[in-house]
Amino acid sequence: MKSLIVNADDFALTSGVNRAVIEGHAHGIITSTTIMANMAAFDEAVRLAKDYPSLGVGLHFNITQGMPVAGASRVRGLTDRRGEFLSSSALVQRVLIGQLHVEEIEIELPAQIEKVLYAGLQLTHIDSHKHSHALPQVCDALIKTIGDYGIFAIRLPREKWSFNGSNRSIKNVTQSIGALALAQLCRASVGRMRKAKIRTTDAIFGISQSGFWTKQLILKMFEQLPEGVSELMCHPGYDDEELRTVKTRLRGSRMTELKLLTDPEIIDKVREFQLRLTTWKDISG
Repeated sequence: MKSLIVNADDFALTSGVNRAVIEGHAHGIITSTTIMANMAAFDEAVRLAKDYPSLGVGLHFNITQGMPVAGASRVRGLTDRRGEFLSSSALVQRVLIGQLHVEEIEIELPAQIEKVLYAGLQLTHIDSHKHSHALPQVCDALIKTIGDYGIFAIRLPREKWSFNGSNRSIKNVTQSIGALALAQLCRASVGRMRKAKIRTTDAIFGISQSGFWTKQLILKMFEQLPEGVSELMCHPGYDDEELRTVKTRLRGSRMTELKLLTDPEIIDKVREFQLRLTTWKDISG
């Protein structure tokens, strides 16, 4: 059987993103989302998630944008002089020079998890903003911590699908190379996750094509979907004034993705290909 989790990242980034996630779930193929515990639209996202209990909700663990939930004074190695999280590139630099303090990740991670749980949501799984948990130190912290909260599933951002040169723009080629590097980086964590009996999907799609999706590419993905459970990572949203105030490279593409995820032809193709739409609960027990 071929099952597909359609997970919308960045829930709580803005009200427009929240609205798009719910629209994509209520009127399209979105089955799951991951919430950012430290972003401004968090409370609204929680209320919306409670209104739609069929929407699976995981944690979009975030240590590359915004303020720490645990407080900047407790995770100084992860923050800049303003008390905000370092950028993803700065975080990698900290890793390379041996200045990433894992104990600080082990402080911030429970703070974000507990904020979501205290708000009344049950978490199905964990992934991360900018795929920061592809870093072995961050992934180890997740593996060590999440079981204490009854969470046993983590996204493995190890994309294997080739798009056969369907988009040859410089930006897309660069991103595809980055996705390949990310997949190689994840190899270090696969064994640890298996040993800890952490569950993940059999395949993931959407890393190399994030921001470049077209109807043709989604339909092609459906055709090539492997047996088992796959995840389609997506970023629906509205390119509104609020989105322009936050740090993100994905703007107009968010609206494109929302249209695709609610497109009647794409919905019909899910039925035609006999794809079973599901959530992370299906594999996380």
